[in-house]
Formats: sequence, structure tokens, C-alpha cells
Amino acid sequence: MRYAMVLGVTLASLGAAAEERWTAPYQIEAVSGRTARVVLGEHAPEDVASRLQVMTLVGTQGMAVARFQRTESVCTVEEDVDLPPVCHTVGVYTQAKGTPDIGEHIVALAGTVTGTVSMPAPKTERERPVPGQWTSDAFERPVDEGADPFTPAGIPAPGYRWKTSPEGHVTLESSRDGQSDDTRVPLDSCTQERQGPFTRLECFPGAPHIAPGDSPGASLLYVDRRPLVVSFADYGEASTELVASLRVGGDTQYLVHVGLKGQAVTGLLFREGNAWRLLLRPADYPVIGC
Repeated sequence: MRYAMVLGVTLASLGAAAEERWTAPYQIEAVSGRTARVVLGEHAPEDVASRLQVMTLVGTQGMAVARFQRTESVCTVEEDVDLPPVCHTVGVYTQAKGTPDIGEHIVALAGTVTGTVSMPAPKTERERPVPGQWTSDAFERPVDEGADPFTPAGIPAPGYRWKTSPEGHVTLESSRDGQSDDTRVPLDSCTQERQGPFTRLECFPGAPHIAPGDSPGASLLYVDRRPLVVSFADYGEASTELVASLRVGGDTQYLVHVGLKGQAVTGLLFREGNAWRLLLRPADYPVIGC
């Protein structure tokens, strides 16, 4: 079930460090005063009271430490449907006394993190992409952590390229294990904009019936010409939206709103040496069901 939830986006990384400095952010379900309800998944991790005793809550105005209080099961029942309740677990965390107002809550990070939060740089005006800037003979893989549930064992992550057809049309093509597939996303349906070090392409190749509202059918985030995140409207929104920047220990990390299959979550995107990494914690099916 977890694999089915992540088909709408391709993630990636090259050369993860042996010792992990960062873990994927936890989503925040609700906030009341100085108390936040943090989504832990279908079940709480083992020894949650000791392993996740402290969380750093990240908001639009800063960060603050919060301490674990308890876990709670959240269940919903669909009306007029003869099915058992759909449940997931949240951790209840209370922000420490004396910590500042952090504004609108974004995510929770495991442990104590000290740094600053800033809003993303302004976007440039949208413009039409120039085909020569994007077309390529080589398939590029977005950053991929290469571990379940992102890329299950034995299933290679796809690569992508903008390819010119014999008729002169430029479309997004994917390749998985040597097998190519036309994704039916034409470049002339896209606009591009720059924001900080990134370029985002948003494409509207005819609104798919599974895409909400006027959202794009595909969203692709690049650094230079290298794809970092590729997201498709697949029973949810296609999104690679920058949410905030974290400045921690002289390094910059980016919080990115990523559209997955049936859900959208906020992940942590950062550079590690010459590689980029994206850490996501997709919600379990019970969370999506709610």
C-alpha cells in the first residue's frame, strides 16, 4: 500500500552519508495554542517516548523545541459505508516555556535543531520555456533515496528527458530499466519560473480528470538542468512548491511541498557535497483515508 501512495512523484539522491544528520520531517496535523499534534503514521514508532522525546517545531517565523506528552489514535468512520474505522496515530507535543511564537506551523523535525527560518525568495515572472534549453539525449534521474517506501527493492527509479519527436514536438519522456515511455506532457503546455537556486516547470497538458481544480498536470523542480523533483497530478495535486528555507550550522535546507499520489507532504531538500537529497515521510494510507 505504501508503494501505491508514492507513484505520483519520483524522488532521488546520490551518495547518502553513512551517518544521517537529517531525517525526514514529520507532518503536523493540528495546533492548539502551544500544543502540536504530529503525525507518526499508522502506528507510533517503537519506544516513541524515548526516541522522539523532543521535536523541533518549524513555523513561518522561527523554530521552537517541543516535548512529547502522549500518543493518541485518530479514527474516522465513513458515513453510509459498511467499513471499519480508519485510524492513524499522532504524537502530542507541547512547546517549551519561554520559546517564541513561531507563526504558522509547517513541519516537525526530530530532535533539537537550532537555526533560522526564512520565506523563499520571490519568484520571477512566468515565461515559456525554450526547447533548446531543456531537450536532452540523456535521461536524468531525480534525486532518489533508493529505499522503501520511495523505491521498493527491485524496481528501478525512472529517469526523465525532454525529447524532440520526428514531427518536431517536445514532450517529456521517461525511462525505467531501459524501457522508454512518453508521459504525454508537451513542453509547450509548460511555463517556467525561477526561485532562489531553482527553476520550476509547471505543465498543463489538458486537465486530467484526477487533477483538482486548475492545478497543473505536472510540476518539475530543477537546479540548472538537473531535475530534483518530478510530481504528477495523480489523484492529488502536482506540486514542487518551496515553502521555507532553514539556515542551520552555516548550511541551507529547503522545505518543499511535494505532491504525491493522493496526498501532498512537506519534505526536506538539501545539498550534500555534489549531491542533492530529498527526505520525505509519506503518510500511511490510514492518514490519507482521513
